[in-house]
Amino acid sequence: MKVIERLFLPLSLIKELERQFKVSGIKIKLPTLLIRALVIDFILSFLILIIFRDLFQYYKGVNIFISFVSYFIFVFFIIFFVFAFLFYAWMTYRKIMRRNEVEDVLPDYLELVSANVGAGMTIDQALLYSVRDKFGILAEEMETVAKKIMSGGDLNQAITEFTEKYDSNTLKKSFILLLESLESGGEVASLISKIAWGVKENQIMKKEIAGSVTMYTIFIGFASLIAAPLLYSLAHRIIIIMSGLTGKLDLSSAATVSTKLPIQNLGQGLSATDFKIFAYIMLFMTSLFSALIISTVKKGSAKEGLKNIPVYVIVSMGLFLLFSIILTSLFSGLQI
Repeated sequence: MKVIERLFLPLSLIKELERQFKVSGIKIKLPTLLIRALVIDFILSFLILIIFRDLFQYYKGVNIFISFVSYFIFVFFIIFFVFAFLFYAWMTYRKIMRRNEVEDVLPDYLELVSANVGAGMTIDQALLYSVRDKFGILAEEMETVAKKIMSGGDLNQAITEFTEKYDSNTLKKSFILLLESLESGGEVASLISKIAWGVKENQIMKKEIAGSVTMYTIFIGFASLIAAPLLYSLAHRIIIIMSGLTGKLDLSSAATVSTKLPIQNLGQGLSATDFKIFAYIMLFMTSLFSALIISTVKKGSAKEGLKNIPVYVIVSMGLFLLFSIILTSLFSGLQI
């Protein structure tokens, strides 16, 4: 297992990936994941080469085995990097969802802890008896922390291990303040209540900011999801119409005419098929960046927009096809 790990990844990257797995809540081990990915990659690469075996003809005068191996290596690494990107996007999405799930219920949980401490409970009892089912994953984590403390574990270590499982500065700062107040001997209940209110104010401020930039997100969404597919479908239809019109013209007599205009080359520009491929590529890129930009404007982080990329791509390309069908029927009815 370790040999396979070190064969594809440096030691520093292995340690960072293991930490990211922990933060993302991924239970699978890195060597196991690598083995599965390599096996699937090998099978997919082989199947792709079998399906597109006509590509081998581009190697003129080269041994078929060398041609197959060279293509196989190329396809293998392309698929591997695609897998790596998709897995990174999925792992990032899990990190964000876990962070948001904890941060959403953190103020309510801290308010209960503050009330329990104020009622005379010790901090470990307050952490345990504040657990409610509605707190979800936070309830499970705090139950584990409280049990570690009550069984004789170190408070600082238990809380630090808990906060390291999540990519949340809010969570880490809140519990650092709690630990510092316990060490300084201050009024813990009042401080925890203030921490909870500070977290809640931060959440309210984020919602207000997201609401104030709604017009910007609507404009970006309209441009990428509606305007771009409509304009590309219209341009595609115009190319088809112009190709049909120029195809009906008799330009044989134009060869004898002395002019600087490229009359003889009319109709030999970009084909409708090539433009359609170009439109799909541009719609994909537009959808990708618009999802990231909207997420950055509303949430302050482009990573939270990763989950919206498939939706944006499907909607934009679907509307492109829909507009193309509508324009086709429209122009055919007008006999253009």
